[in-house]
Amino acid sequence: MAALYLIRHGQASFGSANYDALSERGLQQGRVLGEYLVERGIQFDAAFAGTMQRHAQTAEQCLGAMQCDLPLIRLAEFNEYNHEEVFARHRPELEDKTQFAQFLAQSSNPHKAFQKEFEKAMLRWRSGDYDEEYSESWPTFRTRSISALESARQHGAKSIAVFSSGGPIANITGHCLGLNDDQIVELSWAVMNCSITCLLFTADKISLRYFNDFAHFEARADKSLVTHR
Repeated sequence: MAALYLIRHGQASFGSANYDALSERGLQQGRVLGEYLVERGIQFDAAFAGTMQRHAQTAEQCLGAMQCDLPLIRLAEFNEYNHEEVFARHRPELEDKTQFAQFLAQSSNPHKAFQKEFEKAMLRWRSGDYDEEYSESWPTFRTRSISALESARQHGAKSIAVFSSGGPIANITGHCLGLNDDQIVELSWAVMNCSITCLLFTADKISLRYFNDFAHFEARADKSLVTHR
C-alpha cells in the first residue's frame, strides 16, 4: 500500500498584481508544514508539483524544512484552472486589475465579496453553455486532474508528495469518492492553505485516508496561519 499526500499551496498574494507568488504568510505555512511532517515521521520518496510559482515555492519551503532534497517533478496537469479567466467571463468589467481592486475596496469583507461572485462564475463555467469562451472547459479540467493522479501513481514510489491547488485536490478526492460536480466544487471551497489530503493506493485500488488536514496550524496559539485564500 502506497500513500499520496496532496498538499495545497500556501497563501498566495490575493488582490496583488501577481497572485501566483506566495505571501510572507504563505512561505511560513510551507515551513511549518514541513516541520510538522518531520514530527509525524512522514518522509517522501517522490515529490510532484504543478508548474505554478506558488506550487514550487510551497514545495521549496516544505521540503527544505524536512531536509528533503528530492527532485521536484513538475506536471502542468496538477495546475489550478484559470480562476482569473473564469471570473472575468462572469464579470468582464472586472478583468482590469484596477477595476477589480476597486471592487474589493468597496466591500467591508473583500474575501466574502469575491467568494460570492466567484461561486456564480463557477456555475457559469460548469454549465457547459459557454465552453467556447474558455481556454479550458470544466470536463477537460476534471480529466486532466485525474490524468495527473495516474501519472503520480505510476511513478513507483511508496510515499508521494504532490504540491497543487484546491481545485485539482477536490477533483481528485471527488474522483476517489465518486462525487458529482456540485459536491466536488463544495469540497474545493473547504481546502485550506497548506492542508494535507492523503490517499492510499495499490495497483488496482485507491481510497481516501483523510481530507484537508490543517491541524498543524490549528494547534498553534497563533491561529493566523489558518487561511483559505
